[in-house]
Amino acid sequence: MKKYSKLMTSSALVVGAMMISSGLAQARELVWLSARPENGAIVQTVRELADAYAADHPDFSLDIQVTADRASYLTKLRTLIASGEVPDFFDTDADPFARQLADAGLMVDMAAFLDEEGLTDRFYEPAIRYQQFSDGSLYLLPLEYHLEMTWYNKAMFEKYGLSVPETLDDMLALNTSLSEDGVTPIAISGTDAWPMLRYLAMVPFRDTGNDFIRNLADGDLDTEMATKAADFFQAVSQGFQPGFISTDYVTARNMFINGEAAMYRMGTWELATFSNDALPEAMKNNVGYFYLPTTPDAVTPDNEFFGNSGIGMAAFSGSFDDEAKDFLSYLLENYSDIYVAKKQLSPLKFELKDGVTYDPLFVEIKHDADNYGEEFAKPWDTLLSPDANRVINDVAFRLATGQISSEAFVSELGRLK
Repeated sequence: MKKYSKLMTSSALVVGAMMISSGLAQARELVWLSARPENGAIVQTVRELADAYAADHPDFSLDIQVTADRASYLTKLRTLIASGEVPDFFDTDADPFARQLADAGLMVDMAAFLDEEGLTDRFYEPAIRYQQFSDGSLYLLPLEYHLEMTWYNKAMFEKYGLSVPETLDDMLALNTSLSEDGVTPIAISGTDAWPMLRYLAMVPFRDTGNDFIRNLADGDLDTEMATKAADFFQAVSQGFQPGFISTDYVTARNMFINGEAAMYRMGTWELATFSNDALPEAMKNNVGYFYLPTTPDAVTPDNEFFGNSGIGMAAFSGSFDDEAKDFLSYLLENYSDIYVAKKQLSPLKFELKDGVTYDPLFVEIKHDADNYGEEFAKPWDTLLSPDANRVINDVAFRLATGQISSEAFVSELGRLK
């Protein structure tokens, strides 16, 4: 049987009818084209639930096809769609390409599906908002839920008499103090652009919410805010480790774990890494965290900051029949039980179970998730076009390494208009 659901033609319908009438119809196999790690908690959870569902539905199976490299995945997805072969389920961000698919009628309206299944209120609101398009429509479902924070070495802070920063200016002072003591303030991966862009986005989100980046995506540049963002970013980047541009994700994380840097900005997907049973002895009970500090002109509350619900799952409208609906409903109804057991925050509301031992960090962050505000700071790369992302990444690298000034940075952003 074909691995993908073909866009139906009249001849295909005739062949299908002949197979059914002659008793040759095969069992239904749904396909999920996934951009997530093969051995990650999400794919493992979906696979376990698909197997459980198949135990009660013998004619059902789910073929999970993973291409974890994002660039390769996007190429594969675009090729399949262009050739008329659309997976039953596939991963995508709420980006301009997904908007085109939704406008073409290829994606299921997930807001309507959740309402029909009575599942809308089961999700954490920020997890759903993250998957929405700018007009509030919803065609993607979250399968993960992350808060982003700065992890810090509590013993190092205590040794040097440092406090968790309340403002972004405090963060800059913290960097200066640590550097003067011969300590690398921040470990960061420079081989990936997005960790840097989070620092670049800090002032704009605090002072405008997501308005600055949404307006920039529409070609409207707020030069005053862009200058403030660039000034802060250039200052905070002085705290990055030497040679950060060639530092990969794992190396940056290990710098923090091994006590070679005081801070490391990442998200709750690192919870398993920072639990006591996974840490070296010197770091056990020694990892703290803080969220995005505020600014004098902040319009966003302290309990709104960076977070995400990852790349979303879409369903192809052309094959979303009763069986596909039933499986997706089953998946969501049972998702948290399996996913949370893997030390992950679920996008669906859940309670900690009696008799289960949870790492203290997990319990604390679960409380934070329950008391989060309404909207995450949107990652810039999900709102900008590929060309705009290339420009932003390039000028951010040059700004962080002192090759250009804040004024030159703003001038470069003007090319996006």
